[in-house]
Amino acid sequence: MDVRARIESLVVSVNHRNGGNLVRLDFSLRLLDPAVGLDSLDLAEVMVDLERQMGRSPFDSPRPPRTWDELAVVLENCPA
Repeated sequence: MDVRARIESLVVSVNHRNGGNLVRLDFSLRLLDPAVGLDSLDLAEVMVDLERQMGRSPFDSPRPPRTWDELAVVLENCPA
């Protein structure tokens, strides 16, 4: 599974668990955009899951990601 698919799967899963109906993740949105339906604890859960799956933290980059697209780019480009 590619990075974007992993991110989208996790976000949609957490959104549904919270009673949301998100079908696809708009990667241009900010990480905590209300349209995504995640709070800060949900975001932390997604980040920990991604770090476990990918073997790398998106926050090890010089500039922390602010959007889902930036997050995907960081994870795609940092070495495992």
